[in-house]
Amino acid sequence: MKKWQIFRQEPELSQKFSREINISPLTAQVLINRGIKNAAEADRFLNPRLINLKDPFDIPNILAAAKRVLLAREKGEKVLVYGDYDVDGVTGTVILIETLKHLGFDPSYYIPSRYGEGYSLNLDAIQKIKNDGVSLIITDDCGISSVEEIEFASSLGMDVIVTDHHNLPGQLPKAFALVNPKMIEGEHESKHLSGAGVAFKFAWALLRTAGIKENGFITSLLDLAALGTVADVVPLTGENRILTVCGLNYINEKKRIGIKYMLEAASLNSRITVNQINYVIAPRINASGRLEHASLSVRLMISQDPAEALELARQINEINIRRQGIGGDIQEEVFSKIESMKNDKIIIAEGENWHPGVIGIVASRVVDAYYRPTVLIGINEGVGRGSARSIDDFNIFSILDTCRDLFNDFGGHEGAAGFEIDPEKIGELKARLLANIEQMITPETLIPKIEIDYEINPNQITLGLIKELDVLDPHGQGNPSPIFMTRGLTLTDQRKVGKGGAHLKLKFTDGQSSIDTIGFRMGNTGYNLSLNKKYDIAYSLETNVWNGFESAQLSLADIKPA
Repeated sequence: MKKWQIFRQEPELSQKFSREINISPLTAQVLINRGIKNAAEADRFLNPRLINLKDPFDIPNILAAAKRVLLAREKGEKVLVYGDYDVDGVTGTVILIETLKHLGFDPSYYIPSRYGEGYSLNLDAIQKIKNDGVSLIITDDCGISSVEEIEFASSLGMDVIVTDHHNLPGQLPKAFALVNPKMIEGEHESKHLSGAGVAFKFAWALLRTAGIKENGFITSLLDLAALGTVADVVPLTGENRILTVCGLNYINEKKRIGIKYMLEAASLNSRITVNQINYVIAPRINASGRLEHASLSVRLMISQDPAEALELARQINEINIRRQGIGGDIQEEVFSKIESMKNDKIIIAEGENWHPGVIGIVASRVVDAYYRPTVLIGINEGVGRGSARSIDDFNIFSILDTCRDLFNDFGGHEGAAGFEIDPEKIGELKARLLANIEQMITPETLIPKIEIDYEINPNQITLGLIKELDVLDPHGQGNPSPIFMTRGLTLTDQRKVGKGGAHLKLKFTDGQSSIDTIGFRMGNTGYNLSLNKKYDIAYSLETNVWNGFESAQLSLADIKPA
């Protein structure tokens, strides 16, 4: 059973917001639930504008980094961008490549192999880069923990500018400049930027330092900044909300031919939203790095040749189809293997030939199904590679850190982590994790929670309300879709719909009107419902279009006996 938590209602403040910015008290209450404290903040939230972005020079060392890049231009130095293989890394890398080209450079780039090299800088790559005549490396979405690697680059006569957004380690590398908004003192919106967001800020700082004032070029980078921001699951508030809203507008203009052909390959013709990024675009950009090499996605994003972009989009789409097939097979095996573990406080499983590029996705699905921290380990060619995913309010990195001595390589953050381990040590890892979690997690943490914004009556559910709530888009981390609840509805019809009865179609009445409800992916979740019984339901609101007609529809989040 999920625990329902209703936000504290503030009718006086919501009425005040309602009058001041001309929205309904209900929408005003949702804004209050999102941490909005006054009408000025509400207006800024509802009307994201580029002018409200924070000055890039608020980030320490960014001016020194920009001047070093422009000095490289004066001296004719060879500059390389060193990125990461996920969406955030790919898009940030492209932002920096295109900015350097705009400034007159002919930059190169390097993306490490996910499996052959792993995350961030490595010594072999740095030696190759030096051999290619590079004298300045600019990192994207990595480098803040690369103490040894940056020291090695310096010993070879190369300067390194780090642009990163990850948490600051205990020891910082001695780079020429560290451009990381986490270094800003005190609270600041830029601290929550993605790697692509930091790259966008650095691009902006470079142009301003170079005296370039036209806005057309920096605007053309917004699509990339939005993709990285959404895919990296940073809070979609403050600056990230601005970058996402403005970037989505640019994406929908389809000016970047790589994105245009990727959408065509995916047969996606509707307006692009955060959901399309999460479920269509990001998986394809990631797929090349998971199964082959992320440079395919970089090439697609920077391509100016329609024929080349079309072929790259086709290749990446085929790689994604292959990833889906591999993922489906592994998921079936994983779920059959962990059935006996589903009540453990942490789920840990390993398997031969589980593809390391897919097990992280499968681990997320296990978390969705059982609401348990999950660790999956794929054993390939005598090497175990693990992916871990967590639940709310539990730090998966911390518990794995208690077993750091068992890993050959290890990294991550509170919500997700990865490691490499010798297969013979997996048994000890399991035993220690199962023992350690007893002291690190409470039974309360293992109960999934639903935060409910407002309790409403069925007569308040209108298309007009749904349209008004659209101003809160885009939704994501820090700004979830509003969840409402209604009590005491009588169930009049239930059936399973979709492939394999995946979805639950319900009809309720309050005695006056009929209420259509859809429970996506709830067809096989074991709800034991009875017709003519009364239930309380938690749901989000959406528009259903059928035969050209629009109607209000409830998207079920949870249901309980009244």
